[in-house]
Amino acid sequence: MRNSARAIVGISAAALAATMGMATAQAAPAQYNIEVRTCNVEDAGTDARVEVRLNGSGWINLDNPGDDRERGRTDTYNFTLTDLGPITSVAIAFDNKGDSPHWCLEEVIVRGPDGVTIHPLHNWLRRAYTKVSPLNLPAA
Repeated sequence: MRNSARAIVGISAAALAATMGMATAQAAPAQYNIEVRTCNVEDAGTDARVEVRLNGSGWINLDNPGDDRERGRTDTYNFTLTDLGPITSVAIAFDNKGDSPHWCLEEVIVRGPDGVTIHPLHNWLRRAYTKVSPLNLPAA
């Protein structure tokens, strides 16, 4: 047993499991509902590109058919993602471009298998936030 233990040092857990004939656990897909609420003040809406990242996952483009993120409106986006666990942070990439670039973001609400989290801002976004330097919204 000692020789076989030495032979497997440095192998990843997945490779070790495959070598030993064991299945590796994969995270199950989960449904997420992201609600984006735009403030109800003059010129609050935006035509800019908006993407979010939940708990440091990959970037998700928020775009529905029609005109998203208008004054006083809540837009809903549904996604199937790998289960991310309890959502503790939402990062926003906002390009601040288009006919109506600025945006007054009220809050982002995320519904997932581990419950609901609210990420308030109640403020204007008047500059771009990139994927390298996003706007981070912790849970309230």
